[in-house]
Amino acid sequence: MNTIIVPPLGSKKQSSNRKLMMILGIIIGLGILTVFTVGVFFGSDDTVDVEEYSVLKLTLPAQVSEYGVSSNIFDDSTPLGFYEILETIRKAEIDPRIKGMYIPIGESQMGFVKLEEMLEALRSFKSKGKFIYAYMETAGRSDYMMVSLADSIFMPKEGLAELSAPGVSALFFKNLFAKIGVTMYVQQFEEYKSAGETFSQERFTPPAKEELNVIIQSRANRMYELISKQRKLPLERVKAAFDVGTYTADSLKSYSLIDAYAQEWEVRDFIKKKVESIRKKETSKTDTLERLSLINVQDYSKAECKEYDQSFAEESSSIAIVNAVGGIRSGTSGNGNPFDQGAQEIASGSLVKDLKRAYENENVKAVILRIDSPGGSVIASDEVWTLIQSIKKKKPIYASMSDVAASGGYYIPMACDTIIAHPHTITGSIGVIGMFPIVSEAMARVGITIDTISTGASSQDMNLMLPMNEARKKKLYDQMYPIYQRFVSKVAKSRNMEYEQARSVAKGRVWLGNDAHQRKLIDTLGGLELAVSLAKKRIGIPADKRARIISYPKSKDFLSELLSSMSGDTGEDESASFRNIVATVLGNGNVEAVIQTMPTELKVGLASAFSAFTMARKEQVLALMPYIPQF
Repeated sequence: MNTIIVPPLGSKKQSSNRKLMMILGIIIGLGILTVFTVGVFFGSDDTVDVEEYSVLKLTLPAQVSEYGVSSNIFDDSTPLGFYEILETIRKAEIDPRIKGMYIPIGESQMGFVKLEEMLEALRSFKSKGKFIYAYMETAGRSDYMMVSLADSIFMPKEGLAELSAPGVSALFFKNLFAKIGVTMYVQQFEEYKSAGETFSQERFTPPAKEELNVIIQSRANRMYELISKQRKLPLERVKAAFDVGTYTADSLKSYSLIDAYAQEWEVRDFIKKKVESIRKKETSKTDTLERLSLINVQDYSKAECKEYDQSFAEESSSIAIVNAVGGIRSGTSGNGNPFDQGAQEIASGSLVKDLKRAYENENVKAVILRIDSPGGSVIASDEVWTLIQSIKKKKPIYASMSDVAASGGYYIPMACDTIIAHPHTITGSIGVIGMFPIVSEAMARVGITIDTISTGASSQDMNLMLPMNEARKKKLYDQMYPIYQRFVSKVAKSRNMEYEQARSVAKGRVWLGNDAHQRKLIDTLGGLELAVSLAKKRIGIPADKRARIISYPKSKDFLSELLSSMSGDTGEDESASFRNIVATVLGNGNVEAVIQTMPTELKVGLASAFSAFTMARKEQVLALMPYIPQF
């Protein structure tokens, strides 16, 4: 029985203290707002000037995501979202002041599909006769894959690149739980729905290994093919190079994977001479430039370009891109995963609000749902699916699948008019899992016994302190199977299939976009640019005009962020409680520092496991795909 404790009414002294704190809060708030107002009216102008004979410096954020989020309410340098980066490159492509591009490789992460779409934009940039030069001190597979199309790649002699052949590793927690007396009972529909196996198995099951092997091998082959083509090297030579793994600069050069040794200042001098050569051809000027004019992609995104600005269609024919990124849960946004710090998520309440804003905006004539999600809550997925059914009665709505759109991440977009996926988008995983932790053995180990009093046959069904008997297993199966059936039925209806035809491509299996297209799970193959092109055609925007894009979610305004921070409404209660548990286990209160020292693969694997575990605490049935490491 829950006891509700009602606090006593405050004393006069407490009331006075509250009034004092309120007055102090108002004074502090007014002070902050005054500083902010002065900054707005007397601060620097956002207009960015671009000099003639400039070079675009393509520096990417640490995590290239579909939309940028500011990490600080006083920081106006919100990183560019993926579409904004693409559009900035397209603006530079037609800007006569921009003569080329410089890509200094940094520590940035980008999914395989976004990487391919980025390469398309860079190829288009080069097709206009503009150069691209790259410099790298250290690099990984995705870094190198992007810069392999550069005219030249430079590296210092002491540089290193980890170009290992792609592979998959995953964490399994069955034995860890066994040591503390916990058994995770997992029910999955069907054999390929392996997300829960991280808790119930010691290694990959054959179906899980089969589906993952297809994905990783296909992506590896595509990477080799791209590098071979872009570096003009024999395919077998590229494969042989990646089998060696980690490289020094001289090894890379011996395989023709880089072009020359150079320090960064030498690369800049080289680019400056290249720009001087271009200027000489165009103007006959033979004097040297005083300096190289490099403009960062973040700054250039704010610059005006007459040729670009005049290419847009009317504002009254805008297209909304509603971004849906991360695991799916009910409620409103607020990160709660201590291992996945700063990660984005799909909170159904927030996504519903964004879709409604796009729907209600009179200037928006078509909506694109850009989704990058491994799934999560069935309840939250169905909430968004239901709204999309209503939206498409009034406005066309397209789904553009990014790196991942599987399980709940497929459930949501299947409601759209048209589904577009890249050939290497991970999609499908049509199925559900149920996870039920049993702690009876853990209690027995510490001498705790349990007795029960029941008023009916179902009284102890969800009691995790009792062993999982066959009757309870059957009841859980009977509860889950109709949910799976409804998922498959919705797929069959939206994709014009018979139920058994839909079930044959379901069973929880993840597919790459090419395979999903062959099995009629998507409508066409392409990226975000194709989705915009299809939407333009649908609403009558001429092919030679650019659509005006309105992106969601919108960055919070200063006051919203300030009030949220002052109220402490950060949505991290789950994370805070988990940090306390971890701190107790580790005997270390600085959990953040421990997490930061973890290898990336371990941290991402733990983030995935933690997300699944916390979702299972709230919902026994989940639409979640298996964890697949970032390429």
